[in-house]
Amino acid sequence: MNSSTTFSLSPAFDELLKRAVDVENPQALARDIIRLSNFYIENPGAPTPWGQAFTASAYLAYFLPLNYVRLQGVLREVHRFLPEFSEVWDFGSGIGATQWALENDLLSPRPLMAVEHASEAVALHRHLISVSTTRWPVTFNSKTAPKPQALAIFSYAFLEMKPQWPALEPFDHVLIIEPSTRDCGRALMEWRARLIEQGYTPLAPCTHALDCPLLSHSHKDWCHNRIHFAGPEWWQALESYLPMHNRTLTYSYLLVSRTTKDEKWRGYARVIGDTLKEKGKTRQMICRGSEREFLSWLHKKGEPPAIPHGALLTGAEQAERHGGELRPSESLTWTT
Repeated sequence: MNSSTTFSLSPAFDELLKRAVDVENPQALARDIIRLSNFYIENPGAPTPWGQAFTASAYLAYFLPLNYVRLQGVLREVHRFLPEFSEVWDFGSGIGATQWALENDLLSPRPLMAVEHASEAVALHRHLISVSTTRWPVTFNSKTAPKPQALAIFSYAFLEMKPQWPALEPFDHVLIIEPSTRDCGRALMEWRARLIEQGYTPLAPCTHALDCPLLSHSHKDWCHNRIHFAGPEWWQALESYLPMHNRTLTYSYLLVSRTTKDEKWRGYARVIGDTLKEKGKTRQMICRGSEREFLSWLHKKGEPPAIPHGALLTGAEQAERHGGELRPSESLTWTT
């Protein structure tokens, strides 16, 4: 059994950020971050306002690191379920969160196409590349012509592009990461059903290709993941001036493929809920098929295990069923 993984900034990425923005002035940075955060709250789904004077510093110091860490969590799933692909197309690439996450990843470098329409973001991304040492060869491209086995990545961009999505048909693999809000999470679950109809197989977080139980049996649930984040010292100083703190990060994501069929992890259950402490018992939502299910431990039988959000587990099939709850035996095991 593995405990929950804690993600952090790589030393190289940390140094890049400290060269690009004045982290020694956290109070001024915090003012810019709050302004950009308010813009996102007041304009849901709107593109990042790169033309505003406060945007670059706020994004570099706060939103880019958070997106980088979320991508680190998602790329771990790409390792598990999609070991082979020819190239990456990063739609809505912004200033390169996907590239910087890939730079610190174990995946071997391959062509990376950055597709971004905001000229200010492209210029800043190019500048960051020019002052850093990179492994992944980046091409700024707007004409979609992927090779076979190409992976399309939409990091906080797919739902924003409505109704002008790029054609997905040329891509054998698609990865979508979205905010962990109810609206975005449920919209992504609906897109899962559409992509299955278009010939894609869900690889992660789903361990099955059946109907999504949260759509079928609930009007309010949504699928998302939670990971732990340990920021550097300058980040902790910055947070002291911010109303929001990030010890854990959440996101919704979906990885699908036309050509890769998941065999290794079919039959596992995915933990898709936080631990719920209730009177007399502890519950945790899991997904392994079309039914909405919870693991459940009675407190009178001892301390329940601490299973991280997003873990893949076996042994649920041996649990004793009580309605929609499963009382697992000691044979329950998991991996993060």
